[in-house]
Amino acid sequence: MKRSEGRPHFRASSFGALFFGTVVTLTDLLPPRLRYGYAHRIARSLFSGSLPAVDRAVSRTVASGEARPSPSPDVTCAILADHLDVGGIGAVVEMLATNFETEGVRPVVVCQGDGERAQRLRRLGIDVRSVTDSASAHAALSSSGAGVLQLHSAPDYLERAGMATGLPMVTVMHNTEIHYTARKWMSFTTLLENSAVGVAVSETVREYHMRHLSPELARRITVVPNGAPSLSSATAEGRQEARSAVSRAIGVTIDREVLFVCLARYDSQKNIAGTTVAFARASRQCDDIHLIFAGDPSDWAELRRAQALRDQTHGPRRIHFLGNSDAVTLLTAGDAFLLNSFFEGWPVAATEASAAGLPLILSEAGGATELVSRDSEFSIMTPNPAGEAAGISDKLVRTARRRIRNQPGAQALEAAVISVASRVRESALPLSPRSAGGVADMLHAHARVLRDAVQTHANASSSPGSP
Repeated sequence: MKRSEGRPHFRASSFGALFFGTVVTLTDLLPPRLRYGYAHRIARSLFSGSLPAVDRAVSRTVASGEARPSPSPDVTCAILADHLDVGGIGAVVEMLATNFETEGVRPVVVCQGDGERAQRLRRLGIDVRSVTDSASAHAALSSSGAGVLQLHSAPDYLERAGMATGLPMVTVMHNTEIHYTARKWMSFTTLLENSAVGVAVSETVREYHMRHLSPELARRITVVPNGAPSLSSATAEGRQEARSAVSRAIGVTIDREVLFVCLARYDSQKNIAGTTVAFARASRQCDDIHLIFAGDPSDWAELRRAQALRDQTHGPRRIHFLGNSDAVTLLTAGDAFLLNSFFEGWPVAATEASAAGLPLILSEAGGATELVSRDSEFSIMTPNPAGEAAGISDKLVRTARRRIRNQPGAQALEAAVISVASRVRESALPLSPRSAGGVADMLHAHARVLRDAVQTHANASSSPGSP
């Protein structure tokens, strides 16, 4: 009976995988402007639905570092950014804005539009100015009192407003920008020419940008890794509460099973479908492993394709798809963190997982080498599923998405899942939280870069022949 009941479902999932695979392939053929501006909106209207989610079930405080007095602010920095609620850049901006004063820097956030994170920062007493066009951007900057600007993938009109101030600028590079057109690289070159320094969040991001810049501009780029606050140790009761919350959300009891967590948007960048295929294969050898994806479905076709591929396994469901969920609860419930992206700048979610004590499995992308090296005993880096990390391109990603069942590094990923699961069983993981979350180092390095930019600008302004 079970077999006959399963056959129609298997056929339906096979058709779904083929259908959504075709949708994804056709969408990938579109220019990025059409892909993200129109195709994803259409997919959302056609394929969206409700997803279960995990709400906050446990509380873990941020582990306190060595206490030291905060100096009086002597520099005001305007942080220019896009919408703060999209992607990991908003999390980095929040970390900087809420902690810069420990380095004597007063932050003013100037961002496109408003949102939950912007409102939260305001409640904390931080000056946040929402802008929507060139006029509002110029007005916000002119009244900010800033002595230096730090740009985090800000929209073009905000970048132009920043350059028009004549203030020293620091441009932060958060990703390997595979969708940049020749025109966009020209505008980025202009931006960096007007910046005192460029900051890449990882060596991979620095190397990627160097390939598109002149040697002179490439020398302006330094690396400041992203950080994440370390969490206090989870109690046994807290871990049980977290696992119970996860079990309720996915409809499967997670007791002694090894739980892998992937906190990521459902987006082509994150390779959700390819990860699903590889993990399903690994689960045939380990009957006690589960994987939870949790994030915002920016690409519903990618999500539906992954769900159909999961259903093709024709066995117990060990892969689960959640919407936006509480990260602390999921990291407390989890035994390991898995992210098999095509490209990254520096994955903030992976940094948070590492700081919470979870071993990592990361594909070779921005930040992976550095993060895995922090926990070389338990964490594993696997080959990039599309090719060389610093030479990644839209074309390589499209090819890898078409060959979803045979991506480079898929076997290494399967082996890594099996290996980490074995270590979890043997070593009573997860580990205690790491103190090396890197936030203090990140803040200090950014503050030093800002002050150097201010000093360089002042020296140039006072030199003979300056206007």
